Amino acid sequence: MSWIHEIQIAFDPPTPVEPGKGGLLRLMRWGTPRVATLVILSFTLHCTRPPASITTTRTGSRSGSSAHDAQAYVEEGMASWYGGNDDGFSGRPTASGELFDPEQYTCAHRTLPLGSFVEVENLENHKRTVLRVNDRGPFVKGRILDLSKRGAQDLGLIGQGTSRVRLRSVDAMGLPTALDPAGNQADPFVIQVASLSDPKNIESLTHELENAFGAVSLQSATARNGQSVKRVRVGSFTTRQDAEQVAEQIAKLLKDRGVEPFITRQR
Repeated sequence: MSWIHEIQIAFDPPTPVEPGKGGLLRLMRWGTPRVATLVILSFTLHCTRPPASITTTRTGSRSGSSAHDAQAYVEEGMASWYGGNDDGFSGRPTASGELFDPEQYTCAHRTLPLGSFVEVENLENHKRTVLRVNDRGPFVKGRILDLSKRGAQDLGLIGQGTSRVRLRSVDAMGLPTALDPAGNQADPFVIQVASLSDPKNIESLTHELENAFGAVSLQSATARNGQSVKRVRVGSFTTRQDAEQVAEQIAKLLKDRGVEPFITRQR
């Protein structure tokens, strides 16, 4: 509104007159300059006043709680990490198809949808970081998450190797979010029964499982020690509950062989 300052209003010099004397015309000539000055001053102040600020509150922040917190997937357990100089995982294809880069903020989880994000907190030192799920694992009893080397550095796991963590599903901005159930259709649950290297054992277990539970699939993989193995898997389930019921039946069938089936995803 800087143009307002360029406005000039010219009036004939008013002849001093006492209000109420000299007639209506002379009264108007006396009052008009003063009224105009007040109008211009009021208009100028209104246009140059700073705009009112609008404050918005973002829900779901780490310091507060919201409905999204209750819907987010939360899990606690032991985490480990991979991508060290001598484990051979760097550059290998992950379950998502991308090559594993230990310096990226990624992780492996057995069932969370590939591409989803998790906020991971080290419960021993309360350090936090957000990672993207791009791989499957860990396939070690008692562990729920495998971190990339970069993720492990942020959480202080490098020296100790493992730690108890809490993970929570979040969006790309780090805010709590529920998991998309559509992912269960696109990437069904499967039951991994064993990871074997001996062809005879693979064939024997496959036939036994097929007779009792139907279709069995074999997935080629490389163990941490570099050995080629076959992951023996049963079924394809759209709900975790269905997979858990069959996993219990398999565990009872093979309980004398030290086999402990667990649920993961088809890819």
